[in-house]
Amino acid sequence: MDTLKERTNSKIFSQDLAFIALCFFIGLAGFAYVLTILPGVAEPTTESRTCITGGWKLGLIITHVLTFGLIPLAMRIFYQSLNNLGFPLRRIFASLLGLAFIMVAIASEIGWHVTQCWYYQNDFTMLNFMFYFFLISAFALWSDGLIEKTTVITNLIDIVFAISLLVVSILYPLGYEASNDNFKVPIYIALTLVFSVLTYRGYKVLQDWKIILVPIFSVGVNLSFVFLLDKFGGNPYTDPQVLYNALFHICHDLLGTEAGVAIFTWLIYMKGIAPQNIKENLANQK
Repeated sequence: MDTLKERTNSKIFSQDLAFIALCFFIGLAGFAYVLTILPGVAEPTTESRTCITGGWKLGLIITHVLTFGLIPLAMRIFYQSLNNLGFPLRRIFASLLGLAFIMVAIASEIGWHVTQCWYYQNDFTMLNFMFYFFLISAFALWSDGLIEKTTVITNLIDIVFAISLLVVSILYPLGYEASNDNFKVPIYIALTLVFSVLTYRGYKVLQDWKIILVPIFSVGVNLSFVFLLDKFGGNPYTDPQVLYNALFHICHDLLGTEAGVAIFTWLIYMKGIAPQNIKENLANQK
């Protein structure tokens, strides 16, 4: 781990910050590009669409709002755990910023679903793009917070993440213009890539095989329910399937991303906080 001097270094403007700023500039350039291309509001339609209401709507709302309770708890646990494990402050900050970006992504997703009347439909909107953009950014920052030592390889990986954001930003408007969902495939590839790195770095910190459960739920289970939504979720205009749409949507969030975050948070708690609590309890008993 880094020395105490590195952990407590209060210097803000450094070479590290310049490199991070470069990565952000590359990613945000794509974000700004999409803002200029996609329409500000949804195109009007005369078709009547099916809305999800009642208990299913309540279930969807609770599932999404749950994130805003889970993430602050995860932020608190990651902060204390990484601090106990000797990580430098700049790494702890990166992990917390990544977790905060998850909440930004979910807030965008909620706005997207409200415009859909909570009936999930894989479309192209600015809110949908913001969800994916901030989610990829969140996982990239989160993984950056788990680096024990900065190397040329870690810097190259950060550049790859930034370029991935730029690429998906360029392709997303093309998918909108062509009405082709295949243009979202690079988004799923980028998410898988970022999560693979997050898992590896998480294992390096935890030294626990259970870390494999995080991508299993956050990527595998998550995308499985997205696939089921696309296949059986119907269409709000011509083929409404409210039961399947709401059920798979809830499972996609609850058993996917949120389950993965909860598992990772528990594992880091057991690594960085639980042993410290045991030591303190033993010391108090003497």
